[in-house]
Amino acid sequence: MRDETSKLVHRKEGVDPFLGSYESVGRVVIPTDSGRSALVLALRHLARNGFSGTAWLPAYSCPSLPAVFRKSGIRLRFYENSAGFKPVFPSSGPSRGDLLLIIHYFGFPNQGALGWFRARSPENRPFLVEDCAGASLSRNVGFEADFAIFSFRKFFQVPDGGALVSRFPVCSDLAPADSRIAEKRQQAFECLQKGDFEKGLSRLEEAEADLEASFPSLPRRPSSASWEKLNAENFQGEARRRRGFGKLILEYLARPAYESCGIRPLFRSVGEDAAPLVLPVRVAFDANRIRFVLRKSGYECPSLWRLNPALRFSCPSAYALGERTIGLPLPLQGKDEDLELLLRSLEMASR
Repeated sequence: MRDETSKLVHRKEGVDPFLGSYESVGRVVIPTDSGRSALVLALRHLARNGFSGTAWLPAYSCPSLPAVFRKSGIRLRFYENSAGFKPVFPSSGPSRGDLLLIIHYFGFPNQGALGWFRARSPENRPFLVEDCAGASLSRNVGFEADFAIFSFRKFFQVPDGGALVSRFPVCSDLAPADSRIAEKRQQAFECLQKGDFEKGLSRLEEAEADLEASFPSLPRRPSSASWEKLNAENFQGEARRRRGFGKLILEYLARPAYESCGIRPLFRSVGEDAAPLVLPVRVAFDANRIRFVLRKSGYECPSLWRLNPALRFSCPSAYALGERTIGLPLPLQGKDEDLELLLRSLEMASR
């Protein structure tokens, strides 16, 4: 059953109709304050329902992800990804009763990982968790999984908001949202809108540190105010906007003049199911060059997942990806002049 937040009056394009597509195929939907809360909720259910206690995670992942598993007392095994993000496992890989987590990276559906899972016979499949946090507006993700994790706060300027989509009935006794974390995130948004990146990013880091420290109080439900804002957002329109800008930036980077600029997109195309969170690229030079120029133009260009140095030798491909991958931001306002400014800044950074 949905949490009380889903009873708010909403428009047809908001978060409730978006999640309704999962309910229409028999999934249970539970609104949460974050993707982290959704994951904790899923792990608690599995602990009582045949889970072996071993989880397989892609080595190329946000450092906060394995921390949730470790704090939950779960054994971790890491795997690499081949071309197309198809999993490459040491030894025989996950067994029945294990948990396999796959990531739909930065809004791009991970067909390589889904293909690997579908090829396994049903009697030999592990539990599957689809991490849709960075793909929370993408289509055709989260339907294969036993659990799917969403984090809408990554896409919209709301203090909190995520969801767990489950194949199983899940106890949804959640704590209330943390108003202190929500307040810091709101302050961060205000600073970023004013162009005060240093203060805004500092506030966001403080909020994330508080979220990390509050692990014992998870899972939590979203605040009513955030859920109401999410129901006022046009999910499909925002997905189209991001997809459109992603395609334009890829076209720009594919020009002959930029073949030797040292910037290589992680994905060569933006499919109709994708809704990019950022456009990830690998750079052959100091990424701070791009970050500095874009910040002067009013854009924040995040690094993507610098990994634990311990993975340098056990998972070299993932480690190298973390060292050289940044996320090109997508213009927030959706105006042509915003795109032109972003591309001019990128051209300056690549010289």
